Amino acid sequence: MQASVVRRNAGPQQLVRLHKRTRAYLNVARAATSDPVWNLIQRLRWDSDVDEWTRRALRRCGISRDDYLQWKPAVFSPSLRVALHILDVRSTVLPSATDDNPTVPPWVLLALACHKVRTPSDAQDHLLKLTFGNIDAVQAQYKPPLLVITTLSLAHFGIIAPMRPLVDLFLRHTTESCLFHFNAFLHALSSFARSEEAANLALTILETMTSRQIPLQLHTYRSLMTDRFVTLQLTKYLRARMAHEGVVPTADHLEAYLRIFSNHGAIHEAGQYLRAIQEYCAKHSLTPPHGPRTNHDRLDAEIQGAIHPADTLYLKSLQNDRASAFHYLHNLLQLEGQKRPEASSLQPVTTHARHPPAPTTFWGGSKRSVDIYDWTTALVSAANDRKIATSALLRLFENARAKTKVFRPTIATYTVLLRGLIWRRSYNDALRIWNELVDSGLSLDRKALTVGVQILTRSGRPQDAFYLLDLFSDGRSLQSSKSTLVPTMSSPSLDTRIRLSRRTSPWINIIVINEFLVSLLRIGRPDIIFKIWDNMTLLYGVLPDDVTMNILLKSALLAVKMDRESVRGSVAHFALQTPFPRRWATSSSVLEDTGDGKRAVVVKDIMSAVGTSERPSVVGIWRGRTATDVARDIFRSMVLGNWPPTQHVKAPVSAVRPPGKEGAPIAPILELAKSLVVGLSHTAVTTTSQKGKVAGDGGRYSTIHDFPNQTESIPGPGAIPSVHPSSSTFLAYIKLLGLSSPSYAHEIPLTLAWMRHLSIPPTRQVLSIALVFWAEVGLRGPIFEEWAEKGGYSEYGRLESWIAEWVGGLGEDVLKQDVEDVRPTEEDICKAIWAVARMRDNNFGRKAR
Repeated sequence: MQASVVRRNAGPQQLVRLHKRTRAYLNVARAATSDPVWNLIQRLRWDSDVDEWTRRALRRCGISRDDYLQWKPAVFSPSLRVALHILDVRSTVLPSATDDNPTVPPWVLLALACHKVRTPSDAQDHLLKLTFGNIDAVQAQYKPPLLVITTLSLAHFGIIAPMRPLVDLFLRHTTESCLFHFNAFLHALSSFARSEEAANLALTILETMTSRQIPLQLHTYRSLMTDRFVTLQLTKYLRARMAHEGVVPTADHLEAYLRIFSNHGAIHEAGQYLRAIQEYCAKHSLTPPHGPRTNHDRLDAEIQGAIHPADTLYLKSLQNDRASAFHYLHNLLQLEGQKRPEASSLQPVTTHARHPPAPTTFWGGSKRSVDIYDWTTALVSAANDRKIATSALLRLFENARAKTKVFRPTIATYTVLLRGLIWRRSYNDALRIWNELVDSGLSLDRKALTVGVQILTRSGRPQDAFYLLDLFSDGRSLQSSKSTLVPTMSSPSLDTRIRLSRRTSPWINIIVINEFLVSLLRIGRPDIIFKIWDNMTLLYGVLPDDVTMNILLKSALLAVKMDRESVRGSVAHFALQTPFPRRWATSSSVLEDTGDGKRAVVVKDIMSAVGTSERPSVVGIWRGRTATDVARDIFRSMVLGNWPPTQHVKAPVSAVRPPGKEGAPIAPILELAKSLVVGLSHTAVTTTSQKGKVAGDGGRYSTIHDFPNQTESIPGPGAIPSVHPSSSTFLAYIKLLGLSSPSYAHEIPLTLAWMRHLSIPPTRQVLSIALVFWAEVGLRGPIFEEWAEKGGYSEYGRLESWIAEWVGGLGEDVLKQDVEDVRPTEEDICKAIWAVARMRDNNFGRKAR
């Protein structure tokens, strides 16, 4: 992903949420600090003359009219890039920064950070330069706000890579008004989509707050427990902290805990919070939920439960237990038949004129009976049950709709059913239900769009899937109609009409694109994946994440394998090694001009490519090179660009055989000579390896006590700041290194050193696969290897020792498991050997559709 791809402006609707969050922070900061600068910054959003309100705001901040006019060209510049250029020019004529006279006033920096970030490029390039380049010079009281505002923009565009150094700077510079700033920073961090890295950053801040005795405010608990951000690990930490600090959960907190544990299928914890909600309702004179009954239920005599929204949430915890889910639904139906509650769950059971019950914020609506939401939630458990056949699932859906008045399928009901059919690979039935959904007149939401794209692609209609995505992502459709709905548009080959919600553009996020890419991978179209990768932001206005990178690595490997199974593909790859390689039509390139005209050209090109029933004869040549080489360069550039300090990381061991010489005729002779020489000087080799190990064992490159250089925190060339690779991403990269031809297995130790440096915990599978591939270039012959092992200079043995030290140093604090659970055993290595053999089989990667 090159920088030129990320220049397309985000649509107005896509920036609404960012502007809303920024305004909310400015309002809270004004109330918390009583600083008049926040009023001024809000006024500086619009380019206008110095009216009375602006003069009053400037006067309160002690800013003269001349100073305002001096910095006005930068504040009201057309873009953040132009503003930075103006600031750079002015810095050459202004005096050097001092503590009392910073070069750039803080109100200018804050105004630019608030109002000029409009594109992913602004956030990942210009905003980071603005923040990291001025954080040391800005006044102390404005450093935390600048970092909070920067975090809001990075979270909006999903740019996670620079957040670790940003968090370190925040912890370093936040010494005043800690209560407000820490809670505000956590609130901004919760704007990120759910990821392990974002959750780990939140835990780092929470642990610092504990050590500094800074309390967590109730609204911060709520923001951290939103579905979009929270992980199960973070939820358990927040629950323990709340209990430790003696915080009494509010209705919102109880609902959030129940929702989170139910979403993760944690039946026991969900049951606990359903009981807590029952007690809360009883205490506040509210009608409690029904809840699961037990023989030892002491509340049965005190609480007469009714059908309640909490019951629907609890039903979701039974998503993997179909029998229990439908038994619970049956109990609710029996309860509804016995009596209908006279008051809603939000109304008090008894009222007292002088002492009315405390208000509660449980669920914004009332619930009097079993409804479609209960049926849909129960249907989730049936769709997830592997034992239920396709016919039984469809029969359950049809019978419920025919015999039950309340079962009028919603968009969510259809989505649940379609997901179950996709999992069962019943694409014909799924396509029939999808057409029924489209004809029903229901407006598609993001989840339904995702399922529809999967169904169309897997059923052999990728052109329709791409058309549907383009229909939702084309921002011009938002301007073509002022009505509630965008005019329906016909698919090129489907006799259907699709109703789209008016605000369609923000619905396209990277999750939708990832599912489309996975479907393309399953039908063997990696060439389309390459085209979309090269133009992703131009087409959809989104940036790739670690899942996208994972898909790309697998696609490159599959593409090359497909080419080598055909004569034409083999000839094409052979021709790349000639002095004058042919430039194949299947290669994709990034368009420099990213206007609407170029977007239309890209759309037409992809539509024509997916419109053919047969895939191209050559799919593994991308940008004029082998796809695996291009994917390898993208991943390496991403790591080295996102985290420049990784350029100094060294591999802990070296390959026995040089790259590409594994099968050379004289390899055994060279191996013998090297073994004899190394055996005589193994002490020197060991000393050298220890030096290399120290260089490569940097651990997390920045901690609270060791802060990074600001210039090294700015992404470098080839960076993709929206990607923070996980263990599974590194596993896909290691497979690409080992399965490429020629092999890059000699780079695997450096890859593991990168993981260690970035504090990415490995899994047993990652380490096992890495050792199997490393054995191909790091093991000598049996006799020579035995000599090397006894002499302590076996490269394979040294890597094993290095891995043991790594996972042993991580301990339970990071991995949350014992070291023995991570270090590969002999059984794990045997499984990995078989896995590598299957990968090299011709059918690897081609799962049945």
